[in-house]
Amino acid sequence: MPQPASRRLLRGSPAVLAATVLMLPACTAASPPTVGRVTSAPPSRTRLEQPARTVAPLKTAPSRAAVSTSPKASRGQQASAGPEARPLIVLDPGHAPAISDTDPATGLNDSDYENEPEMHDVFDVALLVRAELLADGYRVVMTKNRVDDRVSLGQRAAIANNAHAALALSIHDQAGASGGIGFMQGNNIVYYQAVGDYRETPSGVKIKFTDGKVAATSLKYGKIFQSERQAAERVPVTLQGTTGYDLGSRGLAAGNIWLVQLLSKVPWIYNEAGGNSAGMSGLNTADKRRYADGLVAAVERCVPSG
Repeated sequence: MPQPASRRLLRGSPAVLAATVLMLPACTAASPPTVGRVTSAPPSRTRLEQPARTVAPLKTAPSRAAVSTSPKASRGQQASAGPEARPLIVLDPGHAPAISDTDPATGLNDSDYENEPEMHDVFDVALLVRAELLADGYRVVMTKNRVDDRVSLGQRAAIANNAHAALALSIHDQAGASGGIGFMQGNNIVYYQAVGDYRETPSGVKIKFTDGKVAATSLKYGKIFQSERQAAERVPVTLQGTTGYDLGSRGLAAGNIWLVQLLSKVPWIYNEAGGNSAGMSGLNTADKRRYADGLVAAVERCVPSG
């Protein structure tokens, strides 16, 4: 598929990334920002490369009163909307140190687990996506400040709901030292929300997804993510409205929808990719960038920045 004009390669230096990623907590004595803080575009466009996993000390995120104008406007173009009117995108890099919890609203089992090298890989991809979206004029919220933040699935959904996000997307892969799937070999899937999908509480109550409007938008966006990821990653990508199996078979609560999608009140696209680059466990810089490119292009088509 021809590559759309909106797609850009993400290049630069780790040092530049550290100056751009304002939502992450500083490594100095400065007070850390709150998980889910909105970050708007920097004053000028920065080209980014694969981020280092050790993040340098960062500046405190600006207040909303000090949000800079769109990079597009800074290049001499008239901005069509103020910072607060620009689309807000939530990025959810998968997994966290072990969590065992119960969602208070539904009674669903809200558990998560650390999965390496996936957890670090997809956090890196999320940072690349975030930086490019900020440069393109979006507001962006990350569900985790740092790769090892312990944030439950219910909390992640609440971040998107409370922010009234235009779109939320989870980022996962299938990396693993033993049994991991190659980046070019499979498990490249886009999941959308569908009415009737459910998860079951320990007492056997089925909590179903019922929002038809969100489901229709999620399906529309899912098709776009499938198309753009295929073009960027150069592998077939499957589109699915359920997990494809009963989650109870993996020791998780029974059901057929990812918990963040079920609890979300906004369109939420859940992405899986193959996880091992050639000759290694985990994703190399080039494959992380390809994954990020597809996600950025999909967001730009689903929710144009103006």
